[in-house]
Formats: sequence, structure tokens, C-alpha cells
Amino acid sequence: MNVHQFLRSIADARALLSFCSMARFTALGSPLLFDWAGIHFCLSQIKGFASHKNGRPESWIFRIKLLLDMLPILSTLQQRKPYLYSPDWLCPLCNSAPEDLNHLWTYPYILPDLNPCFTHHSEVAKFRDSCLFSFLSLKPLDVAFQTEFSALDCWNCDTPSLSCLWLTRGLLPAHLMTFLARYFPLSVVYKTISPLLNDFQVELYGDIWLCRNVLFHAWEESQGILAASKLHGPSSSSSLITPSSQKHNSPLATVPQDSWISWISSSIIRGGSWISHLDFLRRLTVQPLRISF
Repeated sequence: MNVHQFLRSIADARALLSFCSMARFTALGSPLLFDWAGIHFCLSQIKGFASHKNGRPESWIFRIKLLLDMLPILSTLQQRKPYLYSPDWLCPLCNSAPEDLNHLWTYPYILPDLNPCFTHHSEVAKFRDSCLFSFLSLKPLDVAFQTEFSALDCWNCDTPSLSCLWLTRGLLPAHLMTFLARYFPLSVVYKTISPLLNDFQVELYGDIWLCRNVLFHAWEESQGILAASKLHGPSSSSSLITPSSQKHNSPLATVPQDSWISWISSSIIRGGSWISHLDFLRRLTVQPLRISF
């Protein structure tokens, strides 16, 4: 047995369990709400469409940060740099609510040609229809399949539903996978959904996120928040927020923001399946350990 590979498997298993148990995910509910094998497969299929300055594809970074709720939206910046971003500030684009991740897809109007709520609604519907067309092209299915598939809660983008917001992040709802598994092997489901999820999130990146960034950076400049000021800590003259008044809703607020991105990237590059680590650690904790040299 390769001891180094064995120890690496233990480390990966612990990392995966820690990853699935992050406050960013457990706050949403039980880990069983999501199909982690499908999530891993979709991430491992990411194909970058542009080169990021650090050598990693922009689409890869966007999708991972979207999954982890680590995009630099105002609520995140208010936690990281409270001396620059007042905790009292609302979304600078609509000034009606705090700008958290879900708000990106739900505020209704900025400019005549930029309506994130309508864009998100349209892209979810297009994603649903593309999935339906792809699965129907694999084998003949009756009308009941089409009706039940379209009625799944993850496609409810009017409110939108919680599972629709999860799907937008790339968290594949378990109820979607369970339904599709009645008709197709999960391997087929993953291969079919993965490129469609990629297209869906790339559209969100271009039509909502990039447009939002242009307007957000203009707002930052109007507030005197320049690139140079972001590189330095609070000055002695800055009005600081006391530690007791800062509310961090996730351990990620206190760890390097790229740590999980690096681990996911490394896991994908090395190959293998995250989900296999879960089974590995479960067996390791309930069965006698046998190592032969």
C-alpha cells in the first residue's frame, strides 16, 4: 500500500467533510439537501473562457466563489473592510436592501437595459428548457415527465424559491437529482446537466455580475474608495467598528479567502472524486485499520 497516497486520502476526506460542513452550507440546511457528487462533477468540467491575471480561468474563479458565497459583494466587503464600507450602507445600485448574494438576482431595476431580476428569471427558464430538451433527446419520455420536471421547486424563479437560489450558486438540489435518477443513471444526469449549468452561470457572469461591477466601481469612486485604499489597513483617523459589533456569519470571514478555492482547484487538477473520500472516511472510522508494508 502507498502510505503517502493513504495519508493524502485521509486529508482529502477530512477536508471534504469540513467543506460540506461549512457554515456557508449548513446554514442552508442539512448537507443531504444537495448532491455533492454532482456538484463535484460540474466543477471538474469547468472550461475557462478567459485567462485570469493569476493564471486561473475567470469562469472557474467566478463559479467557485459563487458556490462559496465569496464574491466581493457589499455585505462581504462590509465584513472584510468595515473601515471602508459602512455596515449601514444598503445596496448602492437600488438603495432598498442590503446587497447579499441572493440580492444580486432579485433587485428589479437599475437601468432600462439592465434588470437583474428579469435577467435571472429568463436565464433560469432557459436553463430549465435546455435541460428538458436535452433529457428528452436521450430517450422518449411521456408528458408526465415534462410536467413534473418543470414543476420542480428549483425552477421556481418568480419568488425565487430557496432551491432556485441554491441552483444558481451551483448547489445541485437533491430533489432534482432524485427525480432525474428515476429515468437516467446519475452518470448520464451529471454529464447532461454540467455543460448546461456552466452556460447558465456564464450568462449570469456576463449579463449581471460584470455589469454590476462596472456600476459598483463607479459608486466606490464616488465614495472616495480607490484601489490604493483597499490595499492598506485602517488608518488611525478611520472610524473603526469594534470587534464585538462585527457579525461574521461564517468561519470564512476569519480564514484566507482563497484557501478553499486552492483546495478545490488542487482536488480537480489531481483528479479523483470528492464523494469517494466520504465513503473512505466512513469505512475508516467503523472498520479495523489494516496496513501492509
